[in-house]
Amino acid sequence: LYDKIGLYDTLRNIICGYETADAITRCWQNLGGIEKNMLNFLENHDEQRIASDFYAGDARKAISAFIVAACMNTNPVMIYFGQELGEAGMDHEGFSGRDGRTSIFDYWCVDSIRRWRNADKFDGAELPDNAKRLQSIYQRILLLCNEEQAIAQGSFYDLMYVNQDNWKFNRHKQYAFLRKHENEILLVLANFDDLSVDVGITIPAHAFDALGLPELETCTATDLLTGKEVQHVFFNASQVLPAAGDGIGGFVTAYYIAKRVV
Repeated sequence: LYDKIGLYDTLRNIICGYETADAITRCWQNLGGIEKNMLNFLENHDEQRIASDFYAGDARKAISAFIVAACMNTNPVMIYFGQELGEAGMDHEGFSGRDGRTSIFDYWCVDSIRRWRNADKFDGAELPDNAKRLQSIYQRILLLCNEEQAIAQGSFYDLMYVNQDNWKFNRHKQYAFLRKHENEILLVLANFDDLSVDVGITIPAHAFDALGLPELETCTATDLLTGKEVQHVFFNASQVLPAAGDGIGGFVTAYYIAKRVV
C-alpha cells in the first residue's frame, strides 16, 4: 500500500514549510502496526516532482525526507525514475501540460534520463554536476538500507517525545530516531533546515531498556554517510549526545556504535 495520506503528505508539507518535523511521529503511530506493509515514496506518476516549481523547486531539499522514508522502518521505499537525478518534470508534454509531473506515455523523452543513458553508455557522463552529486547521495543511502541490518531488519525507536523541550534540538526542523539489530545501533538525525546545525539529542532510559542497549561511558561512533569516525563518544541516558552537520537542504548523521551490544 502507498503511504500517501500519511508519510508522503507529511514529508511534503515539512519540506514546503507547512508542518514541523515532529509531525512524522504521528505518521507511524497512525498506521497501527501495519507500517511494514506500506510503500514509502517521495515521487510517483501522480505526484509533482520535488524539483518542480510546484513543489520544492530544488531536489536537494528532499534529502532529509528520503533519509526518513528509507531508514525509519523495514518496509520498502520507492525511487521514481529520475528522482535521484533531480528531474524537475517542467516540460510541456501535452495532455495536462506543464504541471510538474512526468508523462507516463512513451512518446516523451525525459531529459535527465536521456543524459544518464548517454547514447546507451549508461554512464551518466552528460549529467550536470549537481545531478551527479544528488545521485551519489541517493546511492549512499540505499547502500545503507541494504548493508546495515539495523535498517534492513532492526527495531525502531522514535526520539522525538523526549526532545520536545530540548533547547539543543529544534523539533520543528529535526527528526531523530534509533535503529537497532543485534550488535548494531544506529542513531539517525534528519535535518530539514537549510542552515548548518549543532544539536544535542537526549536518549531516554526507556530506549535502553526497550531495545536492550547498554549505557556506555565511551565508545567509537562512525558517520555512515561520510565514513568519519569519532572517538570517545558517550552513549547513555545521563548525557546529551551531540550531532552536527551542514544543512544544504537536508542531511542525516547516522552513527554506528562500535561497542558490542549484549
